[in-house]
Amino acid sequence: MSYPKEVLREALKNHLVERLEKYDFKFNEKSLKFKRDFGDIKNEIYFPAAKYNYSNEIIQFDCYFKIESPKLKRWHKKNFPERTVAYYLNPDNHYSEKFNRNLLGAYYDFKEHDHKAIMDVIFENFENYANPYFLDNNTWDKIVENSSDTEDKINALIMAERLEEALQVCTDKISKYQTFMEIDDYKNETAQNFIEHYSFHLNRLKDKEAYLIKISS
Repeated sequence: MSYPKEVLREALKNHLVERLEKYDFKFNEKSLKFKRDFGDIKNEIYFPAAKYNYSNEIIQFDCYFKIESPKLKRWHKKNFPERTVAYYLNPDNHYSEKFNRNLLGAYYDFKEHDHKAIMDVIFENFENYANPYFLDNNTWDKIVENSSDTEDKINALIMAERLEEALQVCTDKISKYQTFMEIDDYKNETAQNFIEHYSFHLNRLKDKEAYLIKISS
């Protein structure tokens, strides 16, 4: 009997491990993850399985290319223990048009397609879509430039030790939120989710502002 994870592991070892090792990725056979480090910034490729995989029948999985930073998570947990932070970093990806969706339905499916064919598509997406994205964001300064989300940008500025800029971005965004929340459209808004959204993000930014003022004094 072949279990889905075993089949996927063999396909990765036969068709992907050697190719990704040339790009300095290390393969963990237990977790089925590839990882590469750029100091505090980590690249990760992993393969979440479909919920209803079962032995000798359905072997469906996806492939995600992500950027993370354990240092950022540790810093955030220490200084903002009541505030959650995303597990993965999310700078803008400018290579989406190069992602090849051939052989990808809801999932990649070993029952429908040859193992090597699927792994070839995944490697093509790594070369054309993921690796340029990884290299565009392998320093905190680069992540600052590629982050459209304000709090992501502030976090990256702090990690890059650009504290004055982080405080300025934070203060500017707080001012915009407060100005918007004073207009009649906001005051007359009845949708609770809309109100909570602005209040939630404003409070997070105020926490960051207080932290930056404290460490800068």
